[in-house]
Amino acid sequence: MMATNIPKQAVNQLKKALDNFKLNDAIELCANEAQTRKFLIEPFFEMLNYVSNDLIPEYNADFGERVSQKIDYAIVLNKKDTILIEAKKQNSRLTDKEAAQLNGYFNNTRNSKIAILTNGIEYRFYSDVLEPNVIDGKPFFVFNLSAYKDKDVDTLIKFDKRYIVIKEIIQTAQECVFTEDFENALFKELTEPTKDLLKIIHRNMNFKTKFNEGTQIKMRGFINSSLLKSLYDKKVIAESNSNSLGIVTTELEIQAYHTIRTLLIQNKKIPNERLGYRDFKSFFNISIDDNAKKVICKLVFNDSKMKMFIDNNEYALEHIDDVLKHKNELTNRTLALVE
Repeated sequence: MMATNIPKQAVNQLKKALDNFKLNDAIELCANEAQTRKFLIEPFFEMLNYVSNDLIPEYNADFGERVSQKIDYAIVLNKKDTILIEAKKQNSRLTDKEAAQLNGYFNNTRNSKIAILTNGIEYRFYSDVLEPNVIDGKPFFVFNLSAYKDKDVDTLIKFDKRYIVIKEIIQTAQECVFTEDFENALFKELTEPTKDLLKIIHRNMNFKTKFNEGTQIKMRGFINSSLLKSLYDKKVIAESNSNSLGIVTTELEIQAYHTIRTLLIQNKKIPNERLGYRDFKSFFNISIDDNAKKVICKLVFNDSKMKMFIDNNEYALEHIDDVLKHKNELTNRTLALVE
């Protein structure tokens, strides 16, 4: 299935609308659920080009002979696909348990594949990937009006009335659930390695020993964070060496990255999960959020010399540890980018 082409201009327009939305003013007007709907939820969907007629309030979920129950809103697309929306009062804490009450509506509303739980600020998007007609335990996408990144806007635009394609969104949701499930299963396997995993590894080792209890205990002891970090670095280098772009990530660049990262995270204001790098054909960037506009420093390493650029300043390095001489400048640059 070919993905819908969404113009870059539309993404920029949505981001501008979100950035210009006076969130704090709206929050002050929200003392109850009705006001939350009026000043937060409805304007949010207006930014996604849904007019008042698209947002059907008190939508009747058909429970057959049972007592009729109404959900706060529904969006009916092309007279078939239905998005259900459960609204809570602003400042209500949203939990996945609260989403469970959507199950009844979800089960009994025809053609409903997406349900949204919101308090006007946080929007949790759910589907039924794991079990048909039963809402998944976790949302496949969360958008927060008070804290969002460019990648969140790139996902949100897919719900714009002009571009929304339910099948594509469900496919994305399936990918999200599969990826998370895979990561959890792999993490569990690496945290508590099973005999089956150890047997496969042992079978592929050149150093042959008996696969007994003692060997298994030794192997489990080897599988720790230090090993995984080392394997990660080797994987990065292997991938870069095998790609077709001529980009080769060297062990020296990886070593420099870890040295700089280690000195930066000594400052508690610098979140380690936002630090990263991207290799290019002639240089190596260390940045915040993998953002080309938030480069902490650029490394240019070749056979004859090593250089580091911090903003517009250029420094020659004799050894990797020379980066430590520039700790203050690296830290200040990073703090400015984080904020």
